[in-house]
Amino acid sequence: MRPILFSAAGFDVFAAPVFSALAGLAAVFCFWSFRRRMGLSQDDSWGLVSVMSLGAISGALLLYAVLYNGGIFHNLTALLATKRNQGGSFWGSFWGAFACIYAYCRAKRISFRGIADIFGLSAMLGLAVMRLGCLQHGCCHGIPTTGWWEIVFTAPSCAVGGALLGEKLYPTQIFESLGSFLIFLSILVRLKAGRHKPGAAFLMGIVSYSALRFSVDFVRGGGPGILDTAYLKTSQLIAIVSASGSLLWSRRL
Repeated sequence: MRPILFSAAGFDVFAAPVFSALAGLAAVFCFWSFRRRMGLSQDDSWGLVSVMSLGAISGALLLYAVLYNGGIFHNLTALLATKRNQGGSFWGSFWGAFACIYAYCRAKRISFRGIADIFGLSAMLGLAVMRLGCLQHGCCHGIPTTGWWEIVFTAPSCAVGGALLGEKLYPTQIFESLGSFLIFLSILVRLKAGRHKPGAAFLMGIVSYSALRFSVDFVRGGGPGILDTAYLKTSQLIAIVSASGSLLWSRRL
């Protein structure tokens, strides 16, 4: 893998921020492609893209700071000491963007359910791209395995811990990237067919991704969350709440 994609003029270009930008561009392009279908004006389209981006970035940083790497006080201390952010969370990015889009739709009196469908589609495409960056960087890696699907990280600059460097690990980044892309395709087919109630495609996407993330996290390594139990990880608990809350919301469709 290549945590540093290339070096130029004395600067190292890391995979993580590059793929984060590519994931954001993919999500925005997908969202923008459906704006006419949703009857959105250009101003509202830009407004939704702006609040979606703001919510995604702030939500990712906030949820990670609160629930991972020792919690908010530890992360604040580390930030002040190193002047570097400690990480981000896709769940925080997803629900942060969701909340901002919902608030914008309420303020502008735009029907939210159809927008939610396009947001869910865009989020899955963005995640499929983002996890390829995680694969290059070594974050979100799996636990040791002896299966034929193993992947080995050897670059000292990658995010895999020293004890696991050179070990055969589950390719959890690939599992999640492929799974997210398949969910993206299933939502896209459903939207193109046009045979669904507004909001139903979003529901299908979030429940499917929750099931994917819940399953993959059994073989995923990485730093523990503060809500981890003997049986489930913090992200798995969030997946349960996300799917359950979305199913309750669906009763209003």
